[in-house]
Amino acid sequence: MKKCLLFFSFLFLSSSFAQESRPTSGAKAFLPDISLIGSFAGAYFKEDPTGDQGENPSRTGFNLQGMELALQSVIDPYVRGDIFILFKEDAVEVEEATVTTLALPWNLQLRAGKLLAKFGRENTRHLEQLNFVDQSFTNRYFFGTEGFRELGAEISLLFPAPWFSELTFEFLQGENKGNFDGLRKRDFAYLGHWTNGFDLTDDLALQSGFSAAFGFNDTAQGKLTQIYGADLYLRWKPSNQSGLKWQTEYFLRRRNEVPQVTVEGGLYSSLVLRFARRWESGVRFDFIGLPKEDFRRRAYATDLTFLASEFFRLRAQYNLVVTGGTDKLGHEAFLQLQFNMGPHGAHAF
Repeated sequence: MKKCLLFFSFLFLSSSFAQESRPTSGAKAFLPDISLIGSFAGAYFKEDPTGDQGENPSRTGFNLQGMELALQSVIDPYVRGDIFILFKEDAVEVEEATVTTLALPWNLQLRAGKLLAKFGRENTRHLEQLNFVDQSFTNRYFFGTEGFRELGAEISLLFPAPWFSELTFEFLQGENKGNFDGLRKRDFAYLGHWTNGFDLTDDLALQSGFSAAFGFNDTAQGKLTQIYGADLYLRWKPSNQSGLKWQTEYFLRRRNEVPQVTVEGGLYSSLVLRFARRWESGVRFDFIGLPKEDFRRRAYATDLTFLASEFFRLRAQYNLVVTGGTDKLGHEAFLQLQFNMGPHGAHAF
């Protein structure tokens, strides 16, 4: 248990990416760590998707999913800065830009700027941290292809418990289309997230989380949207050549519209097996329609990843998409190449 607390506390007090030691003198002392992560994908769709697909492959042929430029630095002993700029085929956007405190009393931490809202697990991950070429269909359905990303401020409290237990509150601008895009200037969004992590054995770790977000939508003034979520992550890693990761999330949305209230739910579950030092394979299942509403979808994905090194990998994936009310099956196939240039730290747990 002590090892678990120390491990998660380190993640809490540092950023999602570890920093290499910075010189204390000379010109380099004033330069941030700079890295670039590129993601390209060849894709086949039985029918090409319509609309903005974010960083997910969007057409048959070649796709630049994104070139992510990271600028990261410990500004002083009390604050660090992390900026992630995403270059797409036809646009440039700030994916995240935050300042994070490092030395507040009472196990508190503040973060502010443009951030990926801490709702569940997948929404907080960048593309290169996913186990698949694309985001789950469930996360896309509830938060959009760009995810739940907002300007705002966050405060986190690490409980003094014998396991990792963190409570987070976020005060957000309220610009997530379809959920928190109210008509009034005071229509902000609010989020709470509670995470608990345990070391079950030396090789097995478990993390669970509960999320709740609410704000106002654009159907009419004062119409409330509430989204609740539960996530579970189990990781078994006996060696560098073998391991297993199981991740599941459930979403429930209650949207007050004119003239009705819509309740929708969905989940995804993925299992990833590391069966050799440089190889891993995964399966993922999405089901939108729990409880059942007008829209229903099931999706099945399987992938195979070759990890040439921590700086380069290749991934092949196939998706089968079944939309309720139609006889059509959607077939999707991807071949992704990802590379990293420059310093980067450990992936978030």
